[in-house]
Amino acid sequence: MKAWHEATWVDPDAPEKPRRRFRWAWLWLLLIPTVLILFSLARYNNYWQYGDWTVATFSCDQPLPGEATWSDMEVAGCAQEAIPGADVKLLDVGVPAQDVETDGTSWTFRNMPTAFSTMGLNVFLQESAGRVYIVDASTTPPTVHREMTASDVDRTVFARNLGEIDTTSFYVVVAPPN
Repeated sequence: MKAWHEATWVDPDAPEKPRRRFRWAWLWLLLIPTVLILFSLARYNNYWQYGDWTVATFSCDQPLPGEATWSDMEVAGCAQEAIPGADVKLLDVGVPAQDVETDGTSWTFRNMPTAFSTMGLNVFLQESAGRVYIVDASTTPPTVHREMTASDVDRTVFARNLGEIDTTSFYVVVAPPN
């Protein structure tokens, strides 16, 4: 038996009215502006972390051993200089950077992602090299990050991804063959 409802007596023989369900469609009206505001704040605060990358070329007078350190590079006479015919490409997921400034000794790549581990580096040389290293230039003394892999038999093309790294300033150290 039905009881009181909204201060009126309900007829027990009357057909039951369907219950009104709470509709969630109005939440879209709140969700869309909220997402837009969060997106705007993230964009304004630069949460995507785009910045400028700098790569400088160093040339060595003597060959370098495997697993070289910065002190090994100093002993080998490595110094910042233009390497004839050298070209450096910074890659984001395999796509080379478009906005590049260079003076032959250093390359600056503008507006590239800085918070992702999808970055790679390609070095093209005119003459063959023995070993090529990526060195973190932001530390004192600079820290050898990785040795690059030769991509051709003549050892003129070297490539390597940068992996997890917290800097955007590198040296590419090129040593002569043994």
